[in-house]
Amino acid sequence: LALSGTNMLTKNKIANLEIQKKNTAMQKLISADEFKEEVITVQNDETGESTEVKYNTALKGGSVAGYIFTVATKGYGGDILVMTAVDTNGTVIAIEILDASGETPGLGQNVTKANWYSQFNGLKEGISVKKDGSANAENNEINAVTGATISSKGVTKAVNLALNYATQILEKGDKS
Repeated sequence: LALSGTNMLTKNKIANLEIQKKNTAMQKLISADEFKEEVITVQNDETGESTEVKYNTALKGGSVAGYIFTVATKGYGGDILVMTAVDTNGTVIAIEILDASGETPGLGQNVTKANWYSQFNGLKEGISVKKDGSANAENNEINAVTGATISSKGVTKAVNLALNYATQILEKGDKS
């Protein structure tokens, strides 16, 4: 009974803290007056199945400044949670790694370092990973974290999925 009462008292507070944390992360990626949560039905190119995807439209001065997607993909040791901001031209504004706690400390968890994940900024859909350090942003490539190619590919897959979702939104003409 005591646990049930405590849960009832803290449930809303925990939910509000999660919303606040999410809004802070989104504001870090893209400056906006408001974030409007929306849903789009997307087509999976590999399976042909349709899936509903939640995303946030970032509004600045009443106009769309971009879209924010939170995507989980498999890394080496578990799911990696990536928040990606995409502009209205389908280009990555910035990304934030929300969780890579399942990745190997000192290797895969290096994907959480801004000096690594900032290389996604300015890229478009179809990003590829180079293991030999020869990545070229003009070729839409990023360098893998040394010793953590699977983790690097997991983040890249999440960003490419977000870019694909943004492309589908833009193709539908939903720039409102």
